Amino acid sequence: MKKRKLKGFVLPTVYILVIGVLFISISFLGNTLQSQINYDEDLSVNALQEEDATPVIKNEEEVKESKIVKPFTSEKVSVSKSYYSKEDDEKTQQNSLVYYEQTYLQNSGILYSADETFDIINVYDGTVTNVSKDEILGNVVEITHNPNLKTVYYSLGEIAVAKDDVITGGTIIGKSGDNLLDDEKDNCLLFEVYYNGNAIDPEEFYSMDITKLQ
Repeated sequence: MKKRKLKGFVLPTVYILVIGVLFISISFLGNTLQSQINYDEDLSVNALQEEDATPVIKNEEEVKESKIVKPFTSEKVSVSKSYYSKEDDEKTQQNSLVYYEQTYLQNSGILYSADETFDIINVYDGTVTNVSKDEILGNVVEITHNPNLKTVYYSLGEIAVAKDDVITGGTIIGKSGDNLLDDEKDNCLLFEVYYNGNAIDPEEFYSMDITKLQ
């Protein structure tokens, strides 16, 4: 039997076809993998965007919550005696003295009063560290906001919190009451602020940056 020889162009043609099939297969596989990678990258971007959005909202809430508020909301409350400062003029200092049993005392806070009972609120987030009664100034609530900052509320008629309560700013801690200071109304609040153990003017405290009082 005679052996037939393949013509010269057959083998190159087969090689080209095989290479073409391999190229098409590799291209198809590459496109498939690329589409999966792009899909995963899109998911990663969306996840990052969602994660980025959450802290922004939290930051806005934290800024809002960090604002110091006054210890009351009633518009009928007025200042009876202001904070005594050595830097004030003599007339202002005289108006900052409280009188008790023929003795004038320098006011270490602000004495508020009104013709009717008003709610007393916590000025900033903190923990109730003391609830007691003072013989002259009536019921007392002390709130610690951080190791260096605390506020004290005197002359409460009713108390709505207890020692060790963790409360936020704006929480009602009681209602106004009376004290034994002369010429004071029946609805009062003596409010004091202490930073690093020293009394500071509450009127200045209201506008301070709480983050700087750590």
